[in-house]
Amino acid sequence: MAKLIAVVLVLYAFSCAVPENVPLPDHRVQWFPCSEVKYSTPLKLSWVVGAIRMNLTGRDSYHGIYVQLEPGFGGGKINAGYRFGEHSFLPVYSLGLGVSFLQTWGNPLGDVESGQSYAGMELRASAFMLGVNYGVFRHVARDSNERKWIQTIGIGMGI
Repeated sequence: MAKLIAVVLVLYAFSCAVPENVPLPDHRVQWFPCSEVKYSTPLKLSWVVGAIRMNLTGRDSYHGIYVQLEPGFGGGKINAGYRFGEHSFLPVYSLGLGVSFLQTWGNPLGDVESGQSYAGMELRASAFMLGVNYGVFRHVARDSNERKWIQTIGIGMGI
């Protein structure tokens, strides 16, 4: 653990060592990993893993497309969308909107049944590694007696 902290501090020192007056190209592209542990409805505890194609527009701001896979105990989601934000050594904030496909399994939260499929839109926001999401999903497959619309909400920690 001490080695990890030392590596993080060294990397942070190098990121601060770039003088402010160094000219930057007008447009740079960088792939950045996304990872988050979160608790949400109806998935319960889940892990988000993905990537964002960051179009760097200044020293610290960016915008770009993202893709994420989110397996959880009550189901899983695939997300893709567009996000913008600001970063330094770690993300400062971000805001994104995407489309998602959700499949339930196991014992999902609420009155959502297992084995159901939903498609919808999801709003994601984060600040200093704390993230929240809110989504609206329409039932698209399986049992026709299932609720036609569900809402999701979640909170997590990650980058």
